[in-house]
Amino acid sequence: MSERTYPRGLAHVGLTVSNIDEAVEWYRDVFGFNLVLGPATIENEGFFGRQVSDLLGDFEEMKIAHLSTGNQVGIELFEFDDTTGKNDPDPFSPGLFHLSIIDPEVEELATVIDENGGDAYSDVWGVNSEDDDYKLAYCKDPWGNLIEVFSHSNERIYSNRE
Repeated sequence: MSERTYPRGLAHVGLTVSNIDEAVEWYRDVFGFNLVLGPATIENEGFFGRQVSDLLGDFEEMKIAHLSTGNQVGIELFEFDDTTGKNDPDPFSPGLFHLSIIDPEVEELATVIDENGGDAYSDVWGVNSEDDDYKLAYCKDPWGNLIEVFSHSNERIYSNRE
């Protein structure tokens, strides 16, 4: 393995939703993400069909959309032919369980999430103490995916921690 003098970047996070058109609109309206590609429909045939079947398993038809955030991390949205219901992430089980969105106005964005079909279910908390300027809150999008609203980047918050 070659030595690296830098950390690798995060390219994107994929979320499955039950209605990709509504999800694209929601993520654009609520967070201001840019639509880069799609939604596109992929059937289980041809190059992309074989590729997706190899990566994710058998399917008949799926839709995919690519969005970009303000710091160039992508959000991929997926809808499969039999996707129904909502996600029910369990933070006590291994695996990914939330996205963290940076916004200095945590309470304001949590309210916007709540007013647009999501759920701002936690209080707004100081990261290090109750009166800390660094804030966070937990919310859910309309498809049950957990979203942490974080006031600053990780480097800024944790480099100032004593």
